[in-house]
Amino acid sequence: MNIENEIAILNSAYFFREFTFSRKTFKPDSKLELELADAVVSLDDLRIIYQIKERNAPAATTPEKEVKWFKSEVLGNATKQVRNTLEYLHKYPEIELCNDRGHKFNLAATSVPHTHKLVVYLPHDLLPESCKLKKYHKSQTAGIIHLVAASDYWGILETFVTPVEVAEYLAYREKLADIWGTVLEEVPEPALVGHYLRNLPDQKPSIKFLKFLAELQSQDKNDWDISRIITLFPERRTTPESNPAAYYRIIKELAKLYRTDMRAFKKRFRLSMDNALKNESVLPYRFVASTGCGFIFIPLIKEKIPDRDAALQSFTYLHKFDMHLDRCIGLTFVAENETGWCDVQWCRLDAPWHEDETTLAFIKENQPLREMKTAVVERYGLDKVPD
Repeated sequence: MNIENEIAILNSAYFFREFTFSRKTFKPDSKLELELADAVVSLDDLRIIYQIKERNAPAATTPEKEVKWFKSEVLGNATKQVRNTLEYLHKYPEIELCNDRGHKFNLAATSVPHTHKLVVYLPHDLLPESCKLKKYHKSQTAGIIHLVAASDYWGILETFVTPVEVAEYLAYREKLADIWGTVLEEVPEPALVGHYLRNLPDQKPSIKFLKFLAELQSQDKNDWDISRIITLFPERRTTPESNPAAYYRIIKELAKLYRTDMRAFKKRFRLSMDNALKNESVLPYRFVASTGCGFIFIPLIKEKIPDRDAALQSFTYLHKFDMHLDRCIGLTFVAENETGWCDVQWCRLDAPWHEDETTLAFIKENQPLREMKTAVVERYGLDKVPD
């Protein structure tokens, strides 16, 4: 398997197949076929353009030849393909591509305030360290184009996992390039990751920031990683829908969560599963994510199955109203005896919040919801300053 296919598989796993586009040719008209960069990740206002380069060097290669390849293919052709892709996305009103789920979307129709540009490359071992340490190429038309060796890119994905955190890291990395310029070439990629984790852009990047990455890697990401839930969502959902792609409205909200939100989500998901499997009647669990979207988890005992649809809609609306939200997602959990699993149905309510005296009176009289507590949680839980 070549590096392009490996990156495509990684992107589909970490950014989810719904938001990854690995098929790159399109026809703006019947006579013209053009090619985008090797991959595009597109999730509402999050967009990353990838160009991928792999060195297949002859046996008699030399460091000088590898430098020539790096300048020609990575700094030259790869960055040019990124620039061309940006031009096409702005020039043509329709660029219809199928994502890695096989659903077609018009990428040109999505307005994105900032696009991250990235060249991922797999070099030969003889490529000099001075080339490997280059962190970006600055284009007059495209701005900062990140340069990342494949091994470092895999490390970035394993560190952040959530799409929004990967995008935030790239934005932070660009900010460091604007502030510190070629100083970035003095430190390895993991140190820049540690710099982002501590969020001290005005401090000079250095090797000492590696400690923050090591500290983060010691944490157990199983407490918050919901990527498996998102990946399995299309196959396991049982909510009746007329449009096979209607679930995007829900999965987009899940993919936008930070790890602190994911931790809250996963904890309540597990509690709801446990209660449903025990057939215990409890009040729904709920929280509001930092994205502004509410989530409510509704375990149902078997006797309540006939009222499932009504319960899902009603509790989702109650949480949305109680917390003054425009967006809210509800989940009901019903035990599947033969599998030891739960059937989970979802709904999303999306409408501007408005006063509702009847609902307000119902909540005060019946107390159908758990009390909510407000807390400020540090996302990565690291020390405040480097040694």
